[in-house]
Amino acid sequence: MINGDNKLSFFNRIYYFAQCVLNHKKGSNFYLKTLTPKLSIKNLQTNKLSPSRLLCDAFWNTIDFKFLAKQLNAKLNIIDLGCGKGDYGNFIRKLADKSFDSYTGLDIYKDEKFPSYFQHIKSKAEDAYKFLKKNHNFIMSQSALEHIESDFDAIKKITKVLIKNKEPFIQIHMVPSASSLWLYLWHGWRQYSRTNLSLLAERLIDDFPLNIALVPIGGKNTFLTHFQNITLPYYTDRKIRKYGWHIRKGATDRILKSVLLDLNCNKEKMNSFWAFVISSESVELHFKKIK
Repeated sequence: MINGDNKLSFFNRIYYFAQCVLNHKKGSNFYLKTLTPKLSIKNLQTNKLSPSRLLCDAFWNTIDFKFLAKQLNAKLNIIDLGCGKGDYGNFIRKLADKSFDSYTGLDIYKDEKFPSYFQHIKSKAEDAYKFLKKNHNFIMSQSALEHIESDFDAIKKITKVLIKNKEPFIQIHMVPSASSLWLYLWHGWRQYSRTNLSLLAERLIDDFPLNIALVPIGGKNTFLTHFQNITLPYYTDRKIRKYGWHIRKGATDRILKSVLLDLNCNKEKMNSFWAFVISSESVELHFKKIK
């Protein structure tokens, strides 16, 4: 397999696309429950965020963390795979409020901006299972699994330890959809189609008693807006490559408008992301009611 994160020759770039398109068609017809929550961007930062990231933040923003903690019989003790700067530590802490207990970021490097008041583990995600403690009940990742060559093995080893701990748990992995190949182009080892994720789910359920569900995020409006305002300009405008897409006149407003149109799309066609939710049989993800 070719990793799109590496510098690729012209022919390897073509091969990468072929590899991804073929991979999107592989998988399983295993039934996966689809959740269709009504999302909200209320109180979220909307400036300088791509449509996908803003919609993913809307998903996190809408989780009923208080109810989740009740199902887990404990406050949230989080491990974030591929944590980067640890931004989601403060983000989830604010959203979960009194239901939050701890946040641990895991990545192959420690960013200099990673908050000193959170714990950090310098490791690759494939070894994350080695660092799980009995109180860890919430495993999350935001656009990280596509950068892990052995994604299934990483998830399976984590799940095995969580099951062994005999405590309720949840995992939420935000992953790019098959459509996002055309938005991010050469990015990671793969994207994920429903059949890909169904195969992962089927293999997990063969070994463990679990609840697994999918949430499609995004739609045609955000897809087209991203392609027109971020993807194309990045490869045609040196200034935007240097300073970022947000300097393009009107881009932020167009992106926000497209997000509002797709906020509650919940369709699988041209969605840019999936939330892949894995939990104990006693745990089911719930969302806040949005008026």
